[in-house]
Amino acid sequence: MRDSVAQPDEVRSTSSPARSPRTRGSETHLIVESLELQQGYLARYWLAEIKNRVTLNRDVEHLLRRFLKLLTAMIPRALGYHGTSTWSLWKRAAELFGAFGARRGLAAGEVVEEFQIVREGLIRLLFQAPTGQNREALSLSDVVRLNRFLDSGVTHASIGHTDELFFSLFQGSGVPKVPPAELLSEVEEQLLAIDRELRTEIH
Repeated sequence: MRDSVAQPDEVRSTSSPARSPRTRGSETHLIVESLELQQGYLARYWLAEIKNRVTLNRDVEHLLRRFLKLLTAMIPRALGYHGTSTWSLWKRAAELFGAFGARRGLAAGEVVEEFQIVREGLIRLLFQAPTGQNREALSLSDVVRLNRFLDSGVTHASIGHTDELFFSLFQGSGVPKVPPAELLSEVEEQLLAIDRELRTEIH
């Protein structure tokens, strides 16, 4: 898994964003297309790296898979036509990821480390592609925009973790090691709401 690179014919996620118009520049357009095609690989890479660090039960793994598919579907949009409108959804999803991490019993640093995995995956995709095309096409402005986007995700994941931990302790409920079924269902509903908003923006 660590050394594999997704192939161009890989099936897209159902949340795959619409292609960016070429008015943003042909080089950026190529990067957006490449990330769209390979977001399925990126989500699987992210999940595999998380599983290398912690043990997940089946329900938590299922929900994390939903999280990562949604988050990776947003990344091409950071460079594309809908980049600006995606930021608010990205931040909401990242905060929910952090809150879910708190409910899983993770420390703040562990949540940050999990979210940072996607940066490593993107570096592999953009700089280790066999053809070398992405290395030539990636501009400084694209790098800066992607880094800002990912940094905001890390920041808001940390915020979500802190808020969830505070309210859990304030209410005296504590933080269970394995989230109960009711919590998993609630988090999934929030994910679906964000996904619906993303699809609405696409169309």
